[in-house]
Amino acid sequence: MHSPRTRWPYAAGLGISVLGLVVALNAPSLAVDAAERVAVQITGKQIKNGSVQLKDLSPQARTSLQGQVGPRGAQGVPGVQGPPGLSTGAAGGDLTGTYPDPQLAPDSVGIPEVAVIPAVRVVGSATTVPTGTTATTLNWGTGLTYRTVASMYDTAEGTKLVAPVTGLYFAHASIGFNANATGTRSLSIAINGSNANPACFDRDQATVDGATFVNASCPVRLTAGEFITTTVTQTSGGDLGLNGFESASLTWLGSLT
Repeated sequence: MHSPRTRWPYAAGLGISVLGLVVALNAPSLAVDAAERVAVQITGKQIKNGSVQLKDLSPQARTSLQGQVGPRGAQGVPGVQGPPGLSTGAAGGDLTGTYPDPQLAPDSVGIPEVAVIPAVRVVGSATTVPTGTTATTLNWGTGLTYRTVASMYDTAEGTKLVAPVTGLYFAHASIGFNANATGTRSLSIAINGSNANPACFDRDQATVDGATFVNASCPVRLTAGEFITTTVTQTSGGDLGLNGFESASLTWLGSLT
């Protein structure tokens, strides 16, 4: 039989062992309880802004953050159109050379490709020419045969054939005087009314065989807005009319620049 002194250490050790077992058995529940208290204590206000990054999220959390695709919005206003691109390569058709600077091929321009040529023609002046008067300007009235540009002839004005563009023109006039065998007949084409220095002229002696005809034709250089007139002189000794075969014309030949 043990003595009271020997039983005390044994009882004390047994008590400590039982206490350790209780603590060991209760350790998981104590740990869970501690974790729950920590989770309850951490709130969204305590998380620093910007501290949670994409790598900190689980795949499930990333998927849950993706919203649904909404309906397609209205089309925006079209932007400003950009400059056209430069074409490259060999030119064809009526062109020769290469892009972006091709040229017209030789003999590629024909009558269909040419624009309307400025031209006008008038006929049938009713002017009576006094004898001995130098440079009577003929009035053609409404005697218009053709006019490709409206500004080339004004029937109300009646005397001027006007150049609509600057360039080289072919001017022509043909006059037939009534029969009279006396004196001379002359015709001039004047630029801007300058009879003292006509562009071209013709002079002939009257004939006993009937009407007397004089004709003048020449190239003239005109600036847009300049004009020509037809002037005549006769020395029959009396007023003399025209026989109805008179005409004048102005036709553009081309540019001089």
